[in-house]
Amino acid sequence: MNELTYFPLSPEQESMLFLEGLFGPGIFHNMRVTVAVPEGIGVDAVREAVTCFQQRQDALRTRLCGRSPFLQTVTADTADLVVTTAGPGEGAVALLERRRGELLNTEQHRGEAARTHFELVQDAEGYERHLTVALDHFTCDGNSAAVVAADLTRLLEGHGDLGPLPKGFADLCRDRTTGAGAQREKELRGWTAALEQVEPLTGLMPHRSVGVASAADATPLTRSQVDSTFVGSELYDLVTAVSETHESTPFAVMSALTALVIWRRSGRNGFVLFSPVSTRRDAASEVAVGLFAHDRPVVCRVDPDQPLSAFMKAMMAGTWRGFRGALLSVPELAREIPEFGRTLLDDGAEYIQLHVWMEDADDAHAADPVERRVVTEHGVFEPSHDLTVTTWRFGFSPGRTTLRSYFGGPAAGLEVSEEIGHEVLTLLRAAAGADDGPVGRLVESTLGAAIASPHRPEH
Repeated sequence: MNELTYFPLSPEQESMLFLEGLFGPGIFHNMRVTVAVPEGIGVDAVREAVTCFQQRQDALRTRLCGRSPFLQTVTADTADLVVTTAGPGEGAVALLERRRGELLNTEQHRGEAARTHFELVQDAEGYERHLTVALDHFTCDGNSAAVVAADLTRLLEGHGDLGPLPKGFADLCRDRTTGAGAQREKELRGWTAALEQVEPLTGLMPHRSVGVASAADATPLTRSQVDSTFVGSELYDLVTAVSETHESTPFAVMSALTALVIWRRSGRNGFVLFSPVSTRRDAASEVAVGLFAHDRPVVCRVDPDQPLSAFMKAMMAGTWRGFRGALLSVPELAREIPEFGRTLLDDGAEYIQLHVWMEDADDAHAADPVERRVVTEHGVFEPSHDLTVTTWRFGFSPGRTTLRSYFGGPAAGLEVSEEIGHEVLTLLRAAAGADDGPVGRLVESTLGAAIASPHRPEH
């Protein structure tokens, strides 16, 4: 594509740039794809495959136009292939694992356009090679990882040129920004009503000390996570049973239970969580690398006297309404709805993200799961204002359940994030055997009376 051809950012990209502005650089550099290089394929052939792949996938060569936050262009530039060779006593597999861990925490800088890294890892003799790719959400969504793996595998196995995509990245972005005026207005009216009188969520997590003499005295801010693995089908069976009993989706069940734990800890009755939703709608987007996902607000309104079934069904209805269509981006909603904007831009705000997924069968890596707890440090956290970011990812399968508790903020917040994630699972166990009584009673009988959070400022 000619570099002088400009096209608008899609709402998804605008949203991600906005969130990067809030959270700081590097927070989304969390996608790594590794492809085995067939025996006999040399470095030059791998480099040729990497270049061909980037030329096919325009999203990897997209740049913002100068200082414009709204326009982009596709350039001819492609990222170089980095070649890393194992040293004495280190095999290719050990080197690959080390480099994958290091790439997860690659230093990034606000305003960088292309953050795609291609690295060929090989043993000292050059017999065993692996191609690993590191991307972040400015470049692609989670579904893009499968496209990256499929394209590179075919190229490395010698299947030749893959041919042009059904629709270029520029056209896919234009499709998301044109011809939907009436639908966007309808969506905005719906969100305005849904977000009415929503309070900023504050006081849940530890925050940086304020009023310090200098920046050097301020509490350091970091990004870290705890991954917990629970062996067996117990939690998978429980979330399935609760979903069936209360005629709600697993996401509605987990978002409702998460909301109840947050209500107990923060004292807030009306607040917003976030969850990503795919906006891939056609065959052309299915084979394209790119960002085709939104963070959607999940509005939580807790009435302690509401029956559990009614609360879960209300959460399910609200998420369905919010996820359907999903044309408006987070920054658009923040601009148009002041109450929502405050939930992101007020000092002391908490950005809470929730992921829930169900798998009917365990993948090969989970065939013999081991119960474990792993802590990963991701480096500094540099938000634009006094903001923390917390994510819980609940993954349920017949063989194991995984819980990832992530936190960006003062180091003490990781423990709080992990505690809350485990409290949600404790509440899930209680909900499976509870009657359809008030949610406040369920919470108090399971976790104890509502607490005054030690992190919540006095009013």
